[in-house]
Amino acid sequence: MFANRREAGRLLAKELQSFKANSSLILAIPRGGVVVGDEIAQKMDVHLDVIVSKKVTPPDYPEYAIGAIMHDGTVYWNIPWQNFLTSQDRDEEIEKKKKEVQRRLEKFRGSSRYELDGKVVIMVDDGIATGSTVFVILEWLSKQNPKKIVVAVPVIAAQTYEAIKKVAGNVVALEIPYDFSAVGQFYEEFEQVTDEEVLSILGKYK
Repeated sequence: MFANRREAGRLLAKELQSFKANSSLILAIPRGGVVVGDEIAQKMDVHLDVIVSKKVTPPDYPEYAIGAIMHDGTVYWNIPWQNFLTSQDRDEEIEKKKKEVQRRLEKFRGSSRYELDGKVVIMVDDGIATGSTVFVILEWLSKQNPKKIVVAVPVIAAQTYEAIKKVAGNVVALEIPYDFSAVGQFYEEFEQVTDEEVLSILGKYK
């Protein structure tokens, strides 16, 4: 159990020191991951940036993720989309979510362009349950030619941890529980993080 995201970030930073290099970069997932990532970036004295993906959902079940998408159209399906979407629904959903990702990238960082060639990329979130949004980021990252990819998270569901390890060789997690219903259950304080807080944190790294 973590007191809050900042404590989790400080604890995680201690486990990440071996990945510190001149080319290291924290890529945090908004919004909660940015708070965790801020602590890590400060402790490791590296740059903090954000990365955004969006869940792909059926039109009748907007909370049920069947996949996730990046700004460039990279898609990860965790279950066959044909079970829930027609081809037209799929194309419309993908286009809609791509625009949402692009909008959030413009808001948080002003651009969707990244230069990750040769970098040690440490992807950070405040917790990972099923991981669909993380898997699509990893797929996209693999095409950016980084030197190394590290997934760093305070808590991750055990089943997801095993699956992510197969994709990303380096996974640093403080807690890997089998009994996992929601990320918030592992924090004493788990308040909503606002866009304004994210922008304020990112402003320190301009």
